Amino acid sequence: MQVIASPSDPIARLNLSESGFGCSPRARQAALDEADRLNRYPDAAAARLVAAIAGRENLTPNHVIVGNGIDELLLISALALVDPSAGAIVGDRTYPGHVNAVRAARQSPIILPLRDLRMDTEASASAMRSRSVVYICNPHNPTGVALDPAEIEYLARVAHQRGAVLVIDEAYIEFTDPDEATSAITHVRAGLPVIVLRTFSKIHGLAGLRCGYAMTRPDICERMRRLKDVLVFNVNRVALAAAEASLADAEFTDVVRGHTRTAVRSFEAWLTTQPWAEVNPSVTNFTLVKLPWPAHVVSERLAVHGVLVRDLTDMGWPDHVRISAGHADEMDSIRTALEKVAQELETG
Repeated sequence: MQVIASPSDPIARLNLSESGFGCSPRARQAALDEADRLNRYPDAAAARLVAAIAGRENLTPNHVIVGNGIDELLLISALALVDPSAGAIVGDRTYPGHVNAVRAARQSPIILPLRDLRMDTEASASAMRSRSVVYICNPHNPTGVALDPAEIEYLARVAHQRGAVLVIDEAYIEFTDPDEATSAITHVRAGLPVIVLRTFSKIHGLAGLRCGYAMTRPDICERMRRLKDVLVFNVNRVALAAAEASLADAEFTDVVRGHTRTAVRSFEAWLTTQPWAEVNPSVTNFTLVKLPWPAHVVSERLAVHGVLVRDLTDMGWPDHVRISAGHADEMDSIRTALEKVAQELETG
């Protein structure tokens, strides 16, 4: 199985947790094939992709809605579901798309501190009220830590009991090994008020096309679809074709998962040998690294050496950077650049 990468890029782009291993050759060909149909609008209902997702996940098409990436679906969920009297619950120091969606819907979020580098399930359950919407990132971004299956089930049951909705952002779950994380999709199948969000931007390597999807109970899906329909053709035809082809290429995503996990583990093992780095094991395609210097200084110095990493100051981690896994050349570049920057900062 060929994995397309871009080692010719002079910049190691390890800042946006993109896949360093390209996209499926089948997805690439499907995208190229659409070039002869660019004068035609895409399918507003994304029916073929919806059916493919539903079939893979043992759902019906009424459980699935496709959006322009997870961010659009977060906004749609906030606009469609957040009740001002109940509010929306989000995690502090978490992917900002969650809180931004709530605020864009002109709602005031209830922000809960993290516990053990992940969402505090007990605090989330305690904060739930009737019609609350709770946003969870699992695995967590930027820490790379996953919740236990029992914690997800507990939150899903509490949401059901209290008439709330649990939104689980699973952008990175497809990078995980089976013993590392469990999807909340089983709770969607069980009819609980759970929304599972996925994306084609990460393991599928289609970040430039912007396509994601939500899976949830049909009545919740319908409420979201009414908002989505206002946007009409929200996902372009190239993205729809490439996403459908990639979804069918399980061999490719299996290979990418293997390459990514190897890259992450090798990089984390190397970091543990460096006296200036603190690292917590990640189950995703990125690593959270604590440093003895301000994150913005480190990221600026690394950029000079041709390596981009995510300065997490704006997310509440002023001494941490997030570094994505890439292909071999990129990982060599980040190791070399980090050593140079550490030496520069240590010697003043």
